Amino acid sequence: MEVKIKNKDLMKALQNVGSVISTKTIEPILQNVLLKIEDGTPYLVGTNLEQGMKVKLNAEVKDAEEVSEVVLQYALLKNVVSKFKKDKETIIDINSKTSSVKQGSSVYKINNLDAGAFALLPDVEEKVKFEIKLDTLRDLIDETLFAVSKKEESRKEFRGVFFEVTDGKIRFVGTDGTVLAKSEVPMQNLPEISFIIPWKATEILQKANLDSESVLVLSDNTQIAFVTPDITIVSLLINGTYPPYEQVIPKESEFTAETNKAELLEALNRLETIANRGTGKVALLFSENTITASAKSPEMGEGKEKLHFEGNAEVEVVFSSSKLIEGISHIKADTVKFFMNGPLHPVKIIGQGDDSFVYVIMPQRP
Repeated sequence: MEVKIKNKDLMKALQNVGSVISTKTIEPILQNVLLKIEDGTPYLVGTNLEQGMKVKLNAEVKDAEEVSEVVLQYALLKNVVSKFKKDKETIIDINSKTSSVKQGSSVYKINNLDAGAFALLPDVEEKVKFEIKLDTLRDLIDETLFAVSKKEESRKEFRGVFFEVTDGKIRFVGTDGTVLAKSEVPMQNLPEISFIIPWKATEILQKANLDSESVLVLSDNTQIAFVTPDITIVSLLINGTYPPYEQVIPKESEFTAETNKAELLEALNRLETIANRGTGKVALLFSENTITASAKSPEMGEGKEKLHFEGNAEVEVVFSSSKLIEGISHIKADTVKFFMNGPLHPVKIIGQGDDSFVYVIMPQRP
């Protein structure tokens, strides 16, 4: 079999499929990539047994009947073709045992691996099927993925993004138990559904180089697939019950405060240089329409910032500086609004006039 492809297209495909390949897999063959021919079209396939990706190659194929699938050594292949000229054609000449990778007078012979030992991507039954704009889907992921726990020892439900359709809206929720981020957009004519997507799957989707305006979403309630014309991403879903997140979001508040987002973030970013050398905490004292933000470090000293706010707040609350900055950074409005009930109660933060994104953060003890 001979595959002829523009080198930049091959590199793009390898970079995409490489996002699901793990160097820590218990199956060493899965550190590599499967090249297969389906109905005359070549694809690259990678998997880590929990997530998988199939990438269509924009390539010419000859003699596919001789070898229809083979496992290529991913790291070696990527390193070789990354040194080739990106605008020139690369030819991969494949037999059952070796692959010759050529460009001009350069020829590299790479040993193949047994395709029979490579795990196949599962077919996802279309019990749930709908289409969504890629930009919308990525916004939902961006506004919630950062709040999800990436720690192996965390509850499995906390290691995924909660996806639900209800009340005419698609809603994504992420939490690690100390913060919660919720983002939603209107989406009509969909059945009410919910499942938990592993954070790794949403990260793969977020980073993939997709040449498409929309994504077809398929699920059978145990797996989910995100399908575009050239790339399919498949993932197992997390089997479990997501915590009742609505109970965490404060419904009423004793204190409110509105302030300029840009000015607040600038102040917090300056204070974080000190907080990171100390406890990692920043204190916000709301009093007489002034926010006094401060951070201390035994090594570096302390910093203090003052900002104006509108509202009735008379309270001091201590936060993780990095988590406070992360949440506020995702608010789109120019003005942020705090809803508080005391120094140790959950604090809700939204953009003024926009509740499509809600951030809840647990204060820390002074």
